[in-house]
Amino acid sequence: MNIEEMAEEFLICPKCHNNLIYKIFKEKEMLICKTCRIYYPVEDEIPMLLIDDAVNIDDLD
Repeated sequence: MNIEEMAEEFLICPKCHNNLIYKIFKEKEMLICKTCRIYYPVEDEIPMLLIDDAVNIDDLD
């Protein structure tokens, strides 16, 4: 099972508990929470789902 399939079926935002969406933006893998407007990085196919690791979507360049 890949990260995209895991996001659709199992992964939720640790902050608000809503679904996450897997995206690749400028070669960065991330899981996006549209409710919180944050993303969690994915490093070496491992989702970094700590609230402290979350980045504001507006900070994407």
